[in-house]
Amino acid sequence: MPYVTSVERIGIEKGLQQGLQQGLQQGALQEAREIVLEAIATRFGVAPEEVVQAVNAIEARETLRSLHRQVINCADLEAFREALRLARS
Repeated sequence: MPYVTSVERIGIEKGLQQGLQQGLQQGALQEAREIVLEAIATRFGVAPEEVVQAVNAIEARETLRSLHRQVINCADLEAFREALRLARS
């Protein structure tokens, strides 16, 4: 096993911590997407593929939270599509 200096060890630990943090953030983001898609399916029936793709392309958790509220408040799928279009622009 090769010798690892204390500086290298610190670098490795920081890299692992950053990787773990990024993984947790990505997991939370994916969970938020799934919540929005589940709400769409519950409220409007099966989510159309273009809506699924648009939701999956969103990288901001706050935008997904806002869209979740929109699913609850929109009268129909077309109104939600408009909210989704505005959120992505």
